[in-house]
Amino acid sequence: MSGHEWAAQYESAMLTFQRHIYRTDKGTFGLDADDGKSIGINDPVIFADLKRSLNETNRKIERGELDINHISSL
Repeated sequence: MSGHEWAAQYESAMLTFQRHIYRTDKGTFGLDADDGKSIGINDPVIFADLKRSLNETNRKIERGELDINHISSL
């Protein structure tokens, strides 16, 4: 797979992933999927990377490093 094809696949997965993110009562973000295949992301490496990013974002919110209200794309 060329770099362009991989980038297009990753971008598509990001958009799909984003549609399944919601705000939790704890003031962080949740994901309504346990695995990528259930939401149409067939590459487990890409799903794991996106999930790690979401978890890191939540850790920063919990530590006060990020304000969830300043994240406008959701």
